[in-house]
Amino acid sequence: MFQEAFDCLPHEILLEKFSAYGLSENSVKLFSSYLSKRKQQIKIGNVVSSWGNISKGVPQGSVLGPILFNVFINDIFYFIRHCKLYNYADDNTLSFSSPDFENLMKCLVEESKILIDWFDINLMANPEKFQALAIGKKTFEKKPVFEINNVKISCDESVKLLGVEIDYLLKFDAHISSICKKAAQQINILKRLGKHLTKLNKLTIFHTFILSNFNYCPLSWHFCSEKNTNKLEKLQERALRFVYDDHVSSYDELLEKAKMPSLRLRRIKVMATEVFKIVHGTAPPCLLDLFTVKECRYNFRYTNILQVPQIRTTTYGKKSFRYAAAVLWNSLPDEFRKTNNFNHFKSLISHWNGGECKCNFCK
Repeated sequence: MFQEAFDCLPHEILLEKFSAYGLSENSVKLFSSYLSKRKQQIKIGNVVSSWGNISKGVPQGSVLGPILFNVFINDIFYFIRHCKLYNYADDNTLSFSSPDFENLMKCLVEESKILIDWFDINLMANPEKFQALAIGKKTFEKKPVFEINNVKISCDESVKLLGVEIDYLLKFDAHISSICKKAAQQINILKRLGKHLTKLNKLTIFHTFILSNFNYCPLSWHFCSEKNTNKLEKLQERALRFVYDDHVSSYDELLEKAKMPSLRLRRIKVMATEVFKIVHGTAPPCLLDLFTVKECRYNFRYTNILQVPQIRTTTYGKKSFRYAAAVLWNSLPDEFRKTNNFNHFKSLISHWNGGECKCNFCK
């Protein structure tokens, strides 16, 4: 929503907000001195431009930069009454749910106008970045169009939000396809360079570049289809076969050789770790009300059990973090749920096999 946010932040408005928040006059002067009289130049090849004055924006790459930006946008949350506003750095997402379609449209349009007014007043608006997504087939088929300040914003089939492509059916087909394509290209490059690399080199590149594709925001797309899950596993298997030059062993044997879990089990371990943080109050405040620990007056064998929410659908119920994570947590060994030490829990979960026996008889 913001227009080149960090580069276009108005110094005068930021300093006025510092004063409004109660900073002393000398503190405001200090920040004014820090931001003013800065210069920049551009170098292309051997050609260097003349120095130009910087009249707005915060220094990027500094510790103070993000803090100054957060102070600048802090008051935006006071203007939202009915919708939910999710903010991450310079990315703002407005959401609202209602069984009444007309009420939903009205609320989103009204509060979007409020936000745009805020952007205009703070000299930060950039309508070209606006996008909309209607979750659910029934809502999407109504083809909602938001008309805000004479600009019509129609709903897309999918939108990219913080690097994750979210589609209206929450199947994540486009996102999985994207990361698989990127990982496959990296594996192909790795194969071309293979003869110049040792096994350690290959393994390092695999963990650093290829595996990172599958480890970015995994819980957001964990509930993708079985087909997509298998596509991801096949890519990891292909990479491991190249790293170990092994085209005979099974996928499970390759994972054992690499001392690493499957991608699905890796995501489940991440989910269990996040639940631990929520249960023990160390997760972000917005997540702390996701689960409720069952109260029990008796000393049963199983402790620290979570209440599993009632669900009505598979897509938005069973395949939701609130439900699946609660079921997962309750299925963990009692020792895992009893510990209050995060490092101890991480050690336990790292050696957990997902509750599945890997012996030949069970296979």
